[in-house]
Amino acid sequence: MAKEGDFSEISYVLGILSITFGILQPIFGFGMGIAGLILTSRESSPLSKKAKKLNIIGIAVSVIVTLILILGSSYLISKGLLPSTLK
Repeated sequence: MAKEGDFSEISYVLGILSITFGILQPIFGFGMGIAGLILTSRESSPLSKKAKKLNIIGIAVSVIVTLILILGSSYLISKGLLPSTLK
């Protein structure tokens, strides 16, 4: 069995990783943020509240980076600077 504070500590680490991977690999950052949010619902401690904020920030960063990548690549395709495989 897990100790009482383990879920909040794991969720805190997942929150930090979700922000980091949200910038580098948005899909992994989004997944880690969701997993961290699920773990924060198991406890209500000051650390789990901080972890919840970090996970929400990580999810938001992942979504924003994904949107920037999609919009940027579609702009470059429309200008002919990036080859399109749909032609």
